[in-house]
Amino acid sequence: MEIGRLQSLAAELKGKDAYWANQVEVQRLEAAAVLAHAGKDDKKAVAMARQAADLDAGMDKHPATPAPILPPRELLADLLLDAKDPAALQAYDDSLKSEPNRFRSILGKARAAKAAGDLETSRDAYKRLVTLSAKADTDRPELAEAKAFLSN
Repeated sequence: MEIGRLQSLAAELKGKDAYWANQVEVQRLEAAAVLAHAGKDDKKAVAMARQAADLDAGMDKHPATPAPILPPRELLADLLLDAKDPAALQAYDDSLKSEPNRFRSILGKARAAKAAGDLETSRDAYKRLVTLSAKADTDRPELAEAKAFLSN
């Protein structure tokens, strides 16, 4: 139902404001990708997330908008990692190009590299994660994961 509402909003905006119509379309595609993933249709989920990421990459960010909670490239990378697709590593790298130093993207890169058997890249990403979080005042399970990997 909400995905349909996003589609309606994108259609309403299309003739009036192409930028915001495309922003809403990115959100619709992301929501549809998550829904497809929940329904165990990873092929469709990845395809929709890739569409969202590609559409988002082709737009300049409006100066009055904050960064997305979950960037489309990071969602794509997460879906690829969950599907055990080795392309996840490149997708995290792509996400980090546009959204540098994102905790979740660095963590995902470490996990994707580890899954691909690239232990050097995984180690570098985990080190970056620990360095990035050096002044954190909380113990996150992700940091414990990174420290455990680095101690081996």
